Amino acid sequence: MDISSSTTSLATSNTTASAASTSPTSDFDTFLRLLTAQIRNQDPLEPADSTAYTAQLATFSNVEQSVKTNDLLAQMIQRLDTQQISGASDWIGMEVRSSGPIAHQGGETELHTRINPVADRADLVALDAQGAEVARQAIDPDGETLRWPGMGLDNTIPDGIYTLQVEAWAGERQLDTTAVDHYAQITEVVLGASGTDLVLNGGIRLPADQLQSIRRPVE
Repeated sequence: MDISSSTTSLATSNTTASAASTSPTSDFDTFLRLLTAQIRNQDPLEPADSTAYTAQLATFSNVEQSVKTNDLLAQMIQRLDTQQISGASDWIGMEVRSSGPIAHQGGETELHTRINPVADRADLVALDAQGAEVARQAIDPDGETLRWPGMGLDNTIPDGIYTLQVEAWAGERQLDTTAVDHYAQITEVVLGASGTDLVLNGGIRLPADQLQSIRRPVE
């Protein structure tokens, strides 16, 4: 009798239904009970080859070891994440530089641009959380820093979360849009779905691997 067909008939019988509901990869005792029942219920006229049982045992052993290895790796990753978040907690109160969204809560923020050197004009564009343009202002294409909103415009920009970018031109040719960097203070460190996240002013979450630099707050 074929081993796979014997196992199938065994799994569907009333006497072994409860045992078959448990995965052999998570319960070695269940697997042994299934194997023992399989041997008892085999056709005596066509007994299974003993090497087939040995192969089953070897296969299960390999699967069981793989499961244990995966569990061990998951535990190690969790410990590393815990250590990472513990170390990153020392960053609370520090300022990190990134090109992510910026929280406008009145006042001005210093921005750092990376404008193509061939540009002869450029605009700083502010997008709201839905990606709609809410403000645009001409900036010096040769400048590397600027204040935003700047020029008395802070009262015209409602408090909120914005994404800033620079659109630049060389003559009539539009160049690639570039991101804008800024510094924001860390208020919290949390363990996110993909690792450690830094919570910045305004509740913005920044994955720790996306920060560009970190510094003490500028007085």
